[in-house]
Amino acid sequence: MMIRINLLPVRQVQKREAGRQFIVLMVGMFIISAAANGYWYVWMDGKREAAQRRLDDTNARIAQLEKVIGEVTNLQRRKKEVEEKLAVLDKLTKQRAGPVKLLDALATAIPKKVWITSFEEKGGAAVMNGAAESFDDVSEFMRGLNNIVWCSKGMGRVVERKRDGNFRVELLGSEAEILENTPAELGFFFSNLELKNTTTDAAGAGSKAGAKIVKFDMTLTVNLGI
Repeated sequence: MMIRINLLPVRQVQKREAGRQFIVLMVGMFIISAAANGYWYVWMDGKREAAQRRLDDTNARIAQLEKVIGEVTNLQRRKKEVEEKLAVLDKLTKQRAGPVKLLDALATAIPKKVWITSFEEKGGAAVMNGAAESFDDVSEFMRGLNNIVWCSKGMGRVVERKRDGNFRVELLGSEAEILENTPAELGFFFSNLELKNTTTDAAGAGSKAGAKIVKFDMTLTVNLGI
């Protein structure tokens, strides 16, 4: 006689147990997912707050820099205004001293046998009339005008124009010191000299019989800003 065992209740119990395990697993996964999402949200919120703080700090620094830039701009504007005023004052000072230096330079350049009868200057352009005992004296006068300069130590005369472009200058003082200067260090009193007209005429009373004088007209540019 065979014994029959009914396994249906056991299978039902196993199914119910499997169902409960599945539900527990799903609940566990939900809890883990919720926890992970919560952690991720907190972590991202922290990063957002940190980024916001950095952004706020950056904006604060930008505001400070804009303020500093504004102050620097104002200082530069004020500096430019002061420099412009000083330039005007310097120009006025040079204009006041210019004619005095010009007359001194002119007197220094005139040879003994040359004299000036008239001198007119306007806006740096000058017309000069004079007389000399010879054409050589007129040429010497023009060379003298071309060589009168102003340097850091005062008025001087160019005695040599070197091949490297520099100048040897003799100071017109008691010591007669010789200096070497670059073109940028010198200011030439006279430039653009042009002999417009020359005539010969009889010398005045008191001169030797038959003596002649050379009358000349000259144009030139004078630098009153030295």
